[in-house]
Amino acid sequence: MGAQADPTGKPLISVVTATYNLLSQGRGDSFRRVVDCMARQNCPVAEHVIQDGASTDGTVEFIRGLIDGAPRSRLISAPDGGLYDAMNRGVEAARGDYVLFLNSDDALASDGVLNEAAERLASCRPDFLYGATLGHTGDDGNAVRYRMSLKAVLQRMPFCHNSVFLRRDVFLGLGGHDTQFPVAADYDLVLRLISEGYRGERMEHPVSLFWTRGISGDAARTAKDYARVWEKYFAGYRAAQNLTQGDFETYYRRGHMPASLLLEVLRRPDTPRSIKAAARHSFFKTLRRSLQPWRRF
Repeated sequence: MGAQADPTGKPLISVVTATYNLLSQGRGDSFRRVVDCMARQNCPVAEHVIQDGASTDGTVEFIRGLIDGAPRSRLISAPDGGLYDAMNRGVEAARGDYVLFLNSDDALASDGVLNEAAERLASCRPDFLYGATLGHTGDDGNAVRYRMSLKAVLQRMPFCHNSVFLRRDVFLGLGGHDTQFPVAADYDLVLRLISEGYRGERMEHPVSLFWTRGISGDAARTAKDYARVWEKYFAGYRAAQNLTQGDFETYYRRGHMPASLLLEVLRRPDTPRSIKAAARHSFFKTLRRSLQPWRRF
């Protein structure tokens, strides 16, 4: 049985997609895939909010043509400060209790995933509901499943940003994405979410999928932005006082934090239970790797 629509017409889920100059970037076909997968969901409690950054290449007219007649789809076009600012604006415009970010070149993993998520959200009312993400490696249809674990939050994103349904009021209460982080604002948000002790539920079925692209050129920017997030987050820790941004970049590439910092996280009485679990996970990973002589420390 699918999710039942609210008699008032208010959606439970708002899927937010940020766009800008899709046509000039050659992303018209991938966005058409987003609209098509939303149409196949047939979920009466979901809306699609498309937040465009005042495109200048015909994208607005292109999107209007695609969603003409589509139920529960809205296009908003106004200047913004980039991707994460557009996401923040999309959440402000959303009417659902939960938001899911679906990028303009992503898709939902199955035709029934929104109905499945809606049933879980309506019955459990968690602060967030997360699932796996599939990554297609090319036109041959091969896919890889990306790991998800809340215990990994001190090392990386514990789940992909396009596979978590987050309560809208929680998102707004956290201040949304911090746009000072142009690459890792999603990670910063999730780190704050888990640090504040919000309750999450896990879906076993994949939520979203994306087509992998050449992103190796962004590895340096990603490491630098993660390092800046950690500098902010650990600013009050004694073991982090002498760590530079370059040090944190190195730890990002290694996939774990220094043992002294993790021990301080574990020993502090005000550390949330969820972060202590993540610190233990990272600490044992650090110990394991210290016994592997082929790794550099």
